[in-house]
Amino acid sequence: MRRPRQQTQERTANQTLQPAHDQTLQPSPDQTLQLTPEQSPPQTPMTLQHTPRPNLEPNMQNESSSADTSVWKVGSMHNDGRLQVEIIRGVLQPSGKCSSMTSGIMHERLEPRGFTWKEVSEETKKFYFEEFKKYVVWREPEHLVYAAWLKSAPQRYTNLRCKARQLWEAGRLSNRIGQNVWKSWIANWKSPEFQAKSKIKKSNRKGGVDGDGPYPPTHTGGSKSHSSYAAYLAEKYKRKPYASEVHTYVHTKGHDEKTWVDEKSAKIFEKLKVLRVERSQPIEGSIPQPVDENQLFYEAVGGRNKRNRIYGIGSSHDIFYESRNNVVSYYNNSSTSQPNIEDYQKMQAELQEMKDRMQEMDQLKQQMQEMNHMKEQMLELKSQLATIFSKQN
Repeated sequence: MRRPRQQTQERTANQTLQPAHDQTLQPSPDQTLQLTPEQSPPQTPMTLQHTPRPNLEPNMQNESSSADTSVWKVGSMHNDGRLQVEIIRGVLQPSGKCSSMTSGIMHERLEPRGFTWKEVSEETKKFYFEEFKKYVVWREPEHLVYAAWLKSAPQRYTNLRCKARQLWEAGRLSNRIGQNVWKSWIANWKSPEFQAKSKIKKSNRKGGVDGDGPYPPTHTGGSKSHSSYAAYLAEKYKRKPYASEVHTYVHTKGHDEKTWVDEKSAKIFEKLKVLRVERSQPIEGSIPQPVDENQLFYEAVGGRNKRNRIYGIGSSHDIFYESRNNVVSYYNNSSTSQPNIEDYQKMQAELQEMKDRMQEMDQLKQQMQEMNHMKEQMLELKSQLATIFSKQN
């Protein structure tokens, strides 16, 4: 898993949830979650690789627990020790912790011919989700949770393969991948077909620039999601941020909101300013109307791309925009608009996750400082002992 804290939470995880029948966002306090043990499908030793996951030890006993909404909080631990998750605007939240769980589970069963997510067998995909169910609890129907999980699973698998290839290119072995899988994957990475596709994808990621140099930066958000930054800005501004504000924050160096990381982001900002001036000019004889910042940004970036994504705001695009029958509808940030509960919940979950990560980083930093202090003390003691021995001799 990615974080020590996450591992601790996963160790305490319990048996599998069978979701309640009530599909409403707020079930009644007397509604219960029916829990039944899950059986993992059998493995095929000749084709599948199984690595034990010692840090995940679910309790498979039968149990039922109350879904008391007064204590239900996305990202917190349920009274049975499992992580409480929820679908917010189509995304399983907290997204970071769910992704970390899924990545760890995938290492348990890998296939020699699983070169892409599409090539992974349905049996193995089912195994991943069945294992995931053991460590989380939810309130929605299971098929909706599975659909939300399935949206992020392919990317988690791609990242797993990418990290494994980076180890191989560095001349290192993975201690989490079996030899039969490792050898098959290496043969795939060496193939002319894979090398050709890899070269094209690498060039595309670098903006069409060939060569083995470092990628030019595309944003300054790091590994944190854009939704996390949207949540941070919501707390900073005490209101829901605009899409343009999220874009500016994660596309300027040091988040200074003026030094752009690339020319494309700078051009979008300039186009946005032009559109803002044009739209703010009142028609003669009419009352000036407030400018909708989200709609301006949508036009400045050219709308949705072929993948139905909006450039520059990453995972936060569904906070500001919806696509219905290819017609964009956007959420108005004016004082007269009603707050969107799902948007608020998603930003709160992302914000809490970001705070947890920052706390973990502070703890790691403190541990490193303590280790350095101990190292200095040991060196000093070693020096004193050397002085004593030299005097005795």
